[in-house]
Amino acid sequence: MSDLRDPEVLLAAVRASGARPVDDISVAQLDSMRVRAKNAGRELVRCAPPPGSPERGRARLTALGWSPHTTPSPEDSSAYPVRRLTATAQLTWACCLGLAWADRTLHPHPGEPFTNAQLLDLAADMALPLPHVKGSLYHELMPALLVQEGRSALYLGPAVAALPPAFVEAMRRFHDRLPRPEGPAASEHSAVDDESVELPEDVPPPNPEEEWEW
Repeated sequence: MSDLRDPEVLLAAVRASGARPVDDISVAQLDSMRVRAKNAGRELVRCAPPPGSPERGRARLTALGWSPHTTPSPEDSSAYPVRRLTATAQLTWACCLGLAWADRTLHPHPGEPFTNAQLLDLAADMALPLPHVKGSLYHELMPALLVQEGRSALYLGPAVAALPPAFVEAMRRFHDRLPRPEGPAASEHSAVDDESVELPEDVPPPNPEEEWEW
């Protein structure tokens, strides 16, 4: 039986689940996990669970990202299989980014909350088939941890926190081209304002050289 205190097992759990709470992981274990990840060309990235999730009352999460010098380039290599989103899922993802990522100078994670209704309205403005948008959201974007559900809203997921810096910079270049609500609908973008919703703490990806302080 695997020892759940073993840093290698904990790293495997992070990789398998996409993100893992760290309230039951010691500083020494985190340091050991960080070293092991770095030796494999990866790095631990801090992120926050969405409001209403089972982890909300717990400590921050850690996800597994890529070190800058080892970030894979699928376009330049066919050495390993790469999962690609369908065309509708790509456009749905662009809508999610447009709704959640308002300030291009900030990291997209965790972003702002948005609702299913706002996503479908924006997708309808783009003439996307709404059943396909819903299918893309629940069967592609959520399983890929690009989007996650909170208590009453949607949020960008831990996979976004783990995006390589080069990918984020590339996304910033087309930030102004992301689909966004216009006119009266834009003022409703912050409609997720009931008292039960609290924005997750903005915890940017750490500098690989800084010490872990949770």
